[in-house]
Amino acid sequence: MWKSVYEEFSDLKKSEQMALFNAMKQDLFPDEPNKITKLLKRIREARFSGGLACVHCGCASVKRNGKYRTRQRYLCKDCGKSFNDMTHTPFSGSRYPEKWVKYIELMVEGYTLPKIAEKLKIHISTAFYWRHKVLNALSSIGFQELSGIVESDETFFKESMKGRKIFHREAKERGGRDSKRGISNLKIAVVVAQDRNGNVVARKAGNGRVKAEEIDVVLGDYIHPSALLCTDTATNYKKFAKIKGLQHETINERQKERVKKGIYHVQHVNNFHKRLKDWMDRFLGVATKYLDNYLYWFRWLEIGKKMAFENRVEQMLISACQKPNYYTVEKLRLL
Repeated sequence: MWKSVYEEFSDLKKSEQMALFNAMKQDLFPDEPNKITKLLKRIREARFSGGLACVHCGCASVKRNGKYRTRQRYLCKDCGKSFNDMTHTPFSGSRYPEKWVKYIELMVEGYTLPKIAEKLKIHISTAFYWRHKVLNALSSIGFQELSGIVESDETFFKESMKGRKIFHREAKERGGRDSKRGISNLKIAVVVAQDRNGNVVARKAGNGRVKAEEIDVVLGDYIHPSALLCTDTATNYKKFAKIKGLQHETINERQKERVKKGIYHVQHVNNFHKRLKDWMDRFLGVATKYLDNYLYWFRWLEIGKKMAFENRVEQMLISACQKPNYYTVEKLRLL
């Protein structure tokens, strides 16, 4: 059978032969081995930039311990445990290492879980747990400090209790309206702050009207003491600025004030809100318990949007593996 196919292949034009060869290569070998090997080398360099050390106990007394499935293993002389370059990463123990790069590509493109599962031929629950293991790993890196003029404002999302029993309100259909209008305890406040260098912090703050103390929990550790906070006239931000001892400029949007003194405004952060809401629409509602993960995901995409696509893919994969991550499927199920 294969001989007759090969004879027909020989009759094709050179360009058609190459097209068929590349199509078969993509189906049989989705990620080129040399590409994966190159990424593994960069992951190793990022994880052990301060020197090779045990991922279990941190001891630097480590020796090589053979290879398993072409991957180098190491043995810690102190705790006696072995590990490889991918131990305690989102992809540790994965049965589909050949699909890592393609999965990250689909994450960078913002694909939904059903589409990812279809394209990679994996179960949708596998796609889900991979997503949150990657996002938990990325969020463990934290945020860059905000300095200079820092704009801040909050936006709101509907509370979503997907997969949980609801006791404090009646259940509603996906996309249904809340029983209370406007801002209430059925809305989740997300505080966003952005400086003029493009650094962004976006985190869940609480239910309903956000308090100064909740803003402090979200932003307090990430604003430089010399920064100037620029917000609307809400009293919660005035109190927060007083708590942190920050310079504070307010924009009175009710009086249609858009820019103050030619430089102070909150347009960057409000535009971020708009892009965030538009991007989140594709997921048809995100469970509140996972909201911070999606906020970090979108922030990561925003910061790297000027990079070439391939560089963004490599950067996401390397960043996700940079710090030890102990989130397993069992732990994610308990969240």
